[in-house]
Amino acid sequence: MANSHGLSSRVVKKQAAARKLSKNKKSSYQVYIGNENPQTRKNMSYKARTHYFENKQNFPKKKLASKNIQTLIEQGIIDDRGFFKTGKKKNFITKSMVDSKGLDFYGMPR
Repeated sequence: MANSHGLSSRVVKKQAAARKLSKNKKSSYQVYIGNENPQTRKNMSYKARTHYFENKQNFPKKKLASKNIQTLIEQGIIDDRGFFKTGKKKNFITKSMVDSKGLDFYGMPR
């Protein structure tokens, strides 16, 4: 108990060894994922970063095949009023939450 922190030397040696091991692990397990800054990357665990990266690869951003309204209606992406059939309840033609008549997705006036 000669140490100022009150721990036996046996425990202190184990802590130092564990610290050394973890330092090496951090650098070897570091995975760079495109857009976030290094500070965020250091705060995220390796597992979280790999899961984030895998999900990003598996689910890329969905882009519309074309911006032509007629082709989107034919493909069944938007209905005849201009609302998306799945996902967001936004009108593609008016670019707002209501159609040209002022009715929302459910046909109610806003």
